[in-house]
Amino acid sequence: MEHLFVSFKVKKDKIEEAKSAIRQFVQEITRKEPGTILYNCFQEKNDETSFIHTMTFESEKAEEHHRQTVYVKEFIERLSSMFESEPVFSELDLVCSNKSESFK
Repeated sequence: MEHLFVSFKVKKDKIEEAKSAIRQFVQEITRKEPGTILYNCFQEKNDETSFIHTMTFESEKAEEHHRQTVYVKEFIERLSSMFESEPVFSELDLVCSNKSESFK
């Protein structure tokens, strides 16, 4: 499995527009990417301009498919004018989860 974390900030006057774009984007992923096991977007409570996306893909191939889709490129293009700060991407290694066998 592949796990990613992306964080970014949007301009204060673009928060609702960004949330709408994110919701539409995640709907596309849900409909078209069976290899994306989990995709979450969080908005920080103490800084409403700050968003965090977490993703889990079943494989490297599923992650590559995600990155190459038209709707990912359109989403990034749409959000780029809303960014207060550029996205920071991190690849993650799962240590443990209540959804895995990692505690055995």
